[in-house]
Amino acid sequence: MQVLELRQCIRLILHSIPAGINIPNYDDIRQTEGFKNVSLGNVLSAKAPNEPIPFIKDKDLEVYSKYRDPAFEVQVGLHELLGHGCGKLLQETAPGEYNFDISNPPISPITKEPIKTWYKPGQTWSGVFGAIAPSYEECRAECVAMALSCDFDILQIFGHGDGKTDIDGPAGDVLYAAYLSMARAGLTALEFWDPKSRKWGQAHMQARYSILQTFLNAGNDFASLDYTAEDVSDLTIKLDRHKILSHGRPAVEKYLQELHIFKSTADAEAGAKLYNDITNVNDWYATKVRPAVLAKKTPRKVFVQANTVIDGDKVTLKEYDATPEGLIQSYAEREYI
Repeated sequence: MQVLELRQCIRLILHSIPAGINIPNYDDIRQTEGFKNVSLGNVLSAKAPNEPIPFIKDKDLEVYSKYRDPAFEVQVGLHELLGHGCGKLLQETAPGEYNFDISNPPISPITKEPIKTWYKPGQTWSGVFGAIAPSYEECRAECVAMALSCDFDILQIFGHGDGKTDIDGPAGDVLYAAYLSMARAGLTALEFWDPKSRKWGQAHMQARYSILQTFLNAGNDFASLDYTAEDVSDLTIKLDRHKILSHGRPAVEKYLQELHIFKSTADAEAGAKLYNDITNVNDWYATKVRPAVLAKKTPRKVFVQANTVIDGDKVTLKEYDATPEGLIQSYAEREYI
């Protein structure tokens, strides 16, 4: 194998495999033609046996371990289909032409006044919001999932419960596991924050950190980080499942409303301030919590994937050994097969 080919394989291997995706990534097509989303079950369920689960309290481990996969399936489904799939961008589609009534502009639920900003001809969402756009959008989709997973009719659609609100029942266990998972993801996200540049290196992780902060700021002791050691090495997440509906969901919905309205109305200034403020990593998180996260970091998962090969008029499946060599071979042949 040539050196260049090996480098290409390694670069591809280091890219994460998505658990779900909403396509296409063009807002104009999504809003006028439609979209599809997929949930990749084999990625959702891929984990090592007896994998350690730091930051979850002992009393929550049984419920968390049993329901985290079903909870993640709900989260991915809502994130992709209704998260990335919702929302109208208010635009001046051509000079003097609008996709809303410019003579009677919509009232912003945040300012309670008619909107003052929108996308000008030729402008795109990513172009207006710039560098924060990918993470901001992932955060918006995650918030949609966190808000809608509180609806027990929706949980029933995914096969959990009978649609009746019962926070102590099996569907409530799925909901509790979903909120615990998001809080834990917000903590472990600090691995992807660089203390030198003070920047985030992964869009989803920055988003999840901001949702953890939303939980912690929800009030009435809904969520907190517990520890006794000076170096916070015994840090665990405390989350009151009986306050998810009364405090957790409203806090997420308030945050989501701001994210959504700022995106829809092209208000990049307000959106950037909101997002940069809540994803700022203060000294305590940087010097105490992040080292604790890194100390309990688990090895990064790598996946050996099969290839399909056309052989005459047949398509055959070629599989590889679950070894580093098999992994590299699969990627090399995926590029050139």
